[in-house]
Amino acid sequence: MKKFLILLIFLSCNLVKIQAQAPQFSQFYANPLYTNPAYAGDAGTPRFIANYRNQWASIGIPFQTAAFSFDSYAEDAGIGLGFQALHDKRGPALSSSQLSAQISKLVYLDGQKELRLIGGIQGSWTSNSWNGDDLTYVSQFLGSTDPMSTNGLSSNKLTLSGGAVLEYVPKYEEDISYWLSGAWHNIGINNALSIEHQRVNIQLGTKIPIQIPAFFGNNLGRDMNRESALTMAVQVRKQGPSRQMDAGFNVIYSPLLVGLWYRGMILGNTRRDAAIGTVGWASGNMLFQASYDLPVSSLGFDTGAFEISIWYGIDALFRFSGKGAQNRRGRKCLRY
Repeated sequence: MKKFLILLIFLSCNLVKIQAQAPQFSQFYANPLYTNPAYAGDAGTPRFIANYRNQWASIGIPFQTAAFSFDSYAEDAGIGLGFQALHDKRGPALSSSQLSAQISKLVYLDGQKELRLIGGIQGSWTSNSWNGDDLTYVSQFLGSTDPMSTNGLSSNKLTLSGGAVLEYVPKYEEDISYWLSGAWHNIGINNALSIEHQRVNIQLGTKIPIQIPAFFGNNLGRDMNRESALTMAVQVRKQGPSRQMDAGFNVIYSPLLVGLWYRGMILGNTRRDAAIGTVGWASGNMLFQASYDLPVSSLGFDTGAFEISIWYGIDALFRFSGKGAQNRRGRKCLRY
């Protein structure tokens, strides 16, 4: 019965226009191009990213989303370029594929090059499809045929997205950095503007370096040139009537990364969603990160989600054990 109710709610929100809420990632910070096109080139080096999310698998109606992206950065020109392919399968009937390209431009706002403004735009092609072959319809029990059970539906559209990041990145790594970002996604091109389809998100965050205690052995951690910091962020996202907030922190002590996040609104009857625990390994050219959404809503604990992210950089992405500061480019990779 629970499976039927969840599927019924899902389908009732999507049959009319073959569109749903955009896929979400609990590790939104590990999928930067999907979050904001201004993050293209954020690593300061050519970077490959793979993301995978599996939600509601335990109740037999999984929502699965996979994304693969590549971005790079021309430091002399201050220009970042990116590309992403994303596929989203929502239950047994709806699927969506998206190809997108991003370009960003960095401008320094002060002579010390510590205050930076980055703007970015994205062009996307999205294909949505509906296949009702594996579903049972009420009309079938009444002796008639539902047209949705025999006709597949599809739609294709081009959209634009834009975003900006204002960040303070101090010259010395021992100082605190801050950033404020915003993005407006899915602005229609070949179809009428739809407020329900557009997605807006705003982020505020900080990265606080952590000094490793001396009792680790004559400042051994500093001698090993570990990257250690506390990062905290808040993201608010809105699409149509749906609103969502993500807030939490990650602790980086390379090669280890652990974090705790909360998704849900502060006010309202349906404010609770999930608590998210994450653990990762970030060293040199690689980042591997896994997380699990523990539901705290009325849907129950069997509606959780598992997510993994893998990064690979052509040059070093993270400092650890001999990876010196000279390997870090003008734009910091591990923002969160």
